[in-house]
Amino acid sequence: MLNDTLKQIINNINISNAYYEFDEFDIFMLDVAKKSRNIFVFKDSQIFEYKDEKLILFSNAEFIAILKEILQNEKEKNNTINLSIEKREELILEHKKVKNFLTKYFVLKVKLGKSSKIVSSVLEACRICHSRQHFIKKNLKTVILNLAILERNIKDNIVRLEGIYTYINTARSEKINKNIYFLSIISAIFLPLNLIVGFFGMNTKNLFLSENEYGTYYILTTILVIFFILFLWYQFKDKKELDLDEFSAKKK
Repeated sequence: MLNDTLKQIINNINISNAYYEFDEFDIFMLDVAKKSRNIFVFKDSQIFEYKDEKLILFSNAEFIAILKEILQNEKEKNNTINLSIEKREELILEHKKVKNFLTKYFVLKVKLGKSSKIVSSVLEACRICHSRQHFIKKNLKTVILNLAILERNIKDNIVRLEGIYTYINTARSEKINKNIYFLSIISAIFLPLNLIVGFFGMNTKNLFLSENEYGTYYILTTILVIFFILFLWYQFKDKKELDLDEFSAKKK
């Protein structure tokens, strides 16, 4: 009778990595690995695995071992991602270019999202199990602690990854804005210059400096002086911008 009830309940369950409370028994469902689903039944201070429509007695140690295996797998994934993030942070601190970051950013974000979902759901299920099943409370305490630490580390990696993404996008936007600004200045110089050249190229008499043998040099010198003044102004403008290194230099 219990098996029939379990079968009906399990067929109606859509959420995995969760703890379900019932009157006669509780169910702890784990669905982490592909094509693998562990269903544990808690009844009368004992653990059973529901497999092939049968209840098989399961020891406390075996149950904890499965949880620790999940913990270890997710921890290794997070450590690998952490190293990848650290590498890119070091490149930024060394003012080096981070290549193909947008593609890598998407891959890392997806991996962190999946890992965060697994760890958070398993952690929540373990906490409910800890409060309901007193006979395994002591064994679950360490698992819950390590899962909580891993959850914080994953969230920290997500924040760091978003920080790198924001920094790179901001740096690219600033570079584009500077290029647009510089091109605008060049356009402001050369558009009037085109009009001047066209004006002097007309077959008319008594034009400004038309009879002066050094007229071309005067015009060229004027253009160079304008360029030099604009260059000095642009350099002075950049120095006035806020630089975070100035604060660290003052503190020393």
